[in-house]
Amino acid sequence: MATISVYRNVINQVMQGEERLPSLPAITLKIRRAISDTNTPHSKLAGLIMQDPALSALIMKTANSALYKTLAPANTLNDAIRLLGREVVDGLVMNHSVKSLFVMRSAALKQLFMLSWRRQAVKTAICILLTRQTKFTPTFLPVTGCFLSEVGTLAVLSAFNNEPRAPSEQDFIVLCREYAKRLGIILLKKWQLDDSYIDIVRQAGNWQYSQTNAMTALDLINLSLYHSLVIFSQAHDLPPIQQLASYNKLPNGLKPLDSIGLLQLISQHEDAIADYVALAL
Repeated sequence: MATISVYRNVINQVMQGEERLPSLPAITLKIRRAISDTNTPHSKLAGLIMQDPALSALIMKTANSALYKTLAPANTLNDAIRLLGREVVDGLVMNHSVKSLFVMRSAALKQLFMLSWRRQAVKTAICILLTRQTKFTPTFLPVTGCFLSEVGTLAVLSAFNNEPRAPSEQDFIVLCREYAKRLGIILLKKWQLDDSYIDIVRQAGNWQYSQTNAMTALDLINLSLYHSLVIFSQAHDLPPIQQLASYNKLPNGLKPLDSIGLLQLISQHEDAIADYVALAL
């Protein structure tokens, strides 16, 4: 109870503006502005990205990973941007930037961070796979939204950076269920991200939510979240996948399930998913 009490004090300070939340780095904002301007040539965008060698490496590795690899490999950053598309690059920029914002100071917090980050990477890889298989457009909305939908869990951990004890894994899960959405929304508003991402944060995990009969970005994100929760055994009260509104919107060819009740599509691409996760870690 003490950890929950401590966190309640922290979240109240955040809501009142007394606690400083991290801001996106200036280079991230500059790159995202360049991406959103369709008149920005790939060469100029590549020049901006190259100011961050780690980000450049992540984009190159992702472009040549099993999830995106084509017959013609990406040999340059220009090639990678062209292959992935500006929207996917934008998602990778956010992924890289957010990871750099939340630095855990204790070994216990770092362990919880890696647990959360690994599940997030698995979820994002599944979302990329589903987005490509369903040919959903715009590509960036489900992929970036999938990553941002749980950014609040990282903020939950960072709240304990100045505390003498880290929460247990079970306490961390409880705290995330209670506060991650609220804190995630605060962060996205602070970063001035589009309202569509804020709506995704609000509705992620609402298995019956559906505004239309057509597949939406939220549907793909909820399918990805569902699979990640099962894979990491972090929820024991999940409904059968057939009861998810998002499952029933899938094309019939993608609906077959494996022996544990998850999409066969996911188990058939385990190696590609593992490849993406290795890059993200």
